[in-house]
Amino acid sequence: MSLQQGFYIDTAVFRFRSGYHEINAFLAVPSVPLPMPALVLAHDVYGLDEHIQDVAIRFAREGYAVLAPDLFTTRNGMTTKNGSVISGGQLRRSTPDSIAVTDIKNSLAYFKNEEYVDQSRIGVIGFGFGGTIALLSAAQVQGFAAAVNFYGDIVYPPEVIGRAKPYSPVDMLGLLRCPLLSFYGAPDSMVSNREIALLEQQLRAKGKAFELKTYPSAPNGFLNSSRPELYNAPASRDAFARTLNFLDRHLK
Repeated sequence: MSLQQGFYIDTAVFRFRSGYHEINAFLAVPSVPLPMPALVLAHDVYGLDEHIQDVAIRFAREGYAVLAPDLFTTRNGMTTKNGSVISGGQLRRSTPDSIAVTDIKNSLAYFKNEEYVDQSRIGVIGFGFGGTIALLSAAQVQGFAAAVNFYGDIVYPPEVIGRAKPYSPVDMLGLLRCPLLSFYGAPDSMVSNREIALLEQQLRAKGKAFELKTYPSAPNGFLNSSRPELYNAPASRDAFARTLNFLDRHLK
């Protein structure tokens, strides 16, 4: 259901409490009949940049309230569009999964305290680093009705496993609490074809409701229109349409 002509979207950049600290967040709320479905959006290594805010607004135009927490607030801030890939990678590796998942959990709690949101129709979606966190959150946080993972990690390299990241995402699939939609591009240094096959195998073996779509001719990150080296228009259009269809079925 797309917004009809005359509807508008309120946006805000603000801070809210997540556990023992406050975090930055971006909120987009459409003027649709209440209560409305909602999405918690987990960003990639580039942080809460203009692109991820634009993605939030795109989903708001489809009738969803969207809250995008800045998962790097307590990690010396976010990387920006002009930040280096190395700094983004360092943030990705050093941000403890437990803290990021807690921020997602508290974002869900934020929506559950808002009367304009239907508490039974809240999903989680993430991209890259955020795709990993969305998948982990769908397994560890009760209350999400659907989850979408865009090219998140599946198996952590041995050197990454430690206090910050004790378990690979694939090891958490048995705890998955809601239907999952996953997208991956061409295999790269982060995600291999073997890992994608393992993801599908484990989801089937554990009897989970899921959909998996790959785009062999598009790089991971293909929906990010602010990164010309990653963006792939055909894959982006198809994945966004599939995402809306999935969310409409599970949240509307």
